[in-house]
Amino acid sequence: MSLRIFHIVFISASIGLSAFVAIWGGREFLATRSSASLVLTIAFMVCGVLLVAYAERAFRKLRHL
Repeated sequence: MSLRIFHIVFISASIGLSAFVAIWGGREFLATRSSASLVLTIAFMVCGVLLVAYAERAFRKLRHL
């Protein structure tokens, strides 16, 4: 498996997992009004946005490999 394919798969899986945990934390917050759930939701939303930005930069660089 090439470095390019590995990055595409790994970053896509990480973005999906981040979105899943953010949604799960949001639903948990709505059910319990726990501040820990809110922090979890916000943290994983930020991670998801940062991963999308990283993916855009990485895919642009890896296009030439």
